Amino acid sequence: MRSGSQGSYGPLQSMTKPTPAELSAFVKSKAESLGFALCGVTGALPRKQREFYNWWVDQGFGAGMHYLKTQKGRRRHVKALLPSAQSVIVCAMRFPGGPPGEPSDLGKRAYGKVARYALHEDYHEKILPLLEQLALSLDGAAGVTGSLAYVDTGALSERAFAGEAGVGWVGKNSLLIHPEEGSWLWLGEVITAAKLAPDSPIADHCGKCRKCIDACPTGAIFDGIRAVDSRKCLSYWNIEHRGKIPEELHQPMGDWLLGCDICQEVCPWNSHSLKKGRADIGAPPLEYVAADDLLSLTKEDFTTRYKGRAVSRAKLEGLQRNAAIVKKNFEAE
Repeated sequence: MRSGSQGSYGPLQSMTKPTPAELSAFVKSKAESLGFALCGVTGALPRKQREFYNWWVDQGFGAGMHYLKTQKGRRRHVKALLPSAQSVIVCAMRFPGGPPGEPSDLGKRAYGKVARYALHEDYHEKILPLLEQLALSLDGAAGVTGSLAYVDTGALSERAFAGEAGVGWVGKNSLLIHPEEGSWLWLGEVITAAKLAPDSPIADHCGKCRKCIDACPTGAIFDGIRAVDSRKCLSYWNIEHRGKIPEELHQPMGDWLLGCDICQEVCPWNSHSLKKGRADIGAPPLEYVAADDLLSLTKEDFTTRYKGRAVSRAKLEGLQRNAAIVKKNFEAE
């Protein structure tokens, strides 16, 4: 298993207390058996990382996500979440692959694209039970209790922890990138009182490349600080924001109904992943949804169609707002 793995390690057989290295190997073997592509271990975030997050929030770059400000105190140290915390385990699972899902009449009527992270069932519901299994297995092996599993919750700076755990590096587009897997990855964590051998961060391979910065239609990606201004990011506006989307962002939205994958589509490491980690499963496909179909949906239809899907985060009102913009853009072509 990649990302700091020391090889497959079966169930701990020794009656003596396992060493941090043995526990780390055990966890990685278990994570692999649960379907995770990558797994790494770290401790607390360096002070510089925590201070950067606070600065980013204080500058207003989180836009209307006010909960980020209220979480600042809890993000200072994992001990705010688990007082006995010694280690953080970060796991990554690949987005599913599959053939392109382009409809036969694409280009003849307005279709909106759904970002690849939202394919299939809600990834939170998919990954959390697996991490809970991992936490329970670790508790049993290490002789501790109360390990906590999180997926996109818990006031954790997921990408920062993943970078410290060697699961990838934080790219210029602020997303986690792995040299063999690219960035099409869901992340999840286990915080534990067990002492595990930590992994080392891997080298940053973005180099002089700035394809993601240049491709962003709104200029939301900062040049030089590995962060995004949510006030300009399409994914913020068409997923998180409630209410009207500013007129100046309508045209840049293009046909993005939910989210935006442009900065990942142009990343060379995602192309490279098709020859490495994703060689057997291929690229994750886009989902296309007819704008008119969404505009005619009732609340009951919406619940039936998108129950258990990450798409539902935007709510019916948000999706219909987005569909109207996508349709207007299509008609203006």
